[in-house]
Amino acid sequence: MKIGMALLLTTVLSLVASAYAQPPSIDGTWHVTAVLTVTSVPNAYVKEGHMKEETWRVSQQADSATLTTPNGSVQGRFIPQTYEFPQGVWRFELAVPNFMGQPNLGAKFEVVILKRSANVLSGGSTVTYYSVNPYGGQWVPAGMESWRFDATRI
Repeated sequence: MKIGMALLLTTVLSLVASAYAQPPSIDGTWHVTAVLTVTSVPNAYVKEGHMKEETWRVSQQADSATLTTPNGSVQGRFIPQTYEFPQGVWRFELAVPNFMGQPNLGAKFEVVILKRSANVLSGGSTVTYYSVNPYGGQWVPAGMESWRFDATRI
């Protein structure tokens, strides 16, 4: 009896663990509505509360994906479990030296996507701008933008 219960418990725990390990599918085309929640960019042309709508495409293969927005593409992966996101989260990151063709300006982009249902995503994105020291190459933070978004499958 004890062996049977132990075997049953092990099987159930294995199934639960494998359910957490599987990345949810975010593959497809999405209509995104984003709102600027915070900005510290000096003389920013958009202010907090600014809203924008875009179409994003996600091409997913297992736990890796490519996110394509009107501004370009970025690679990402599924992180199965974090303290903030126990259900797992998709994370996309990109660092761009010479941002907008400027040798002394860099930018780092991060997008976090949570799947809410088969046809709904939500998340946030952060853009951090850096002044790049031309002699040592150090990146010194110069401002940031933080956006939150909701997306529906098209």
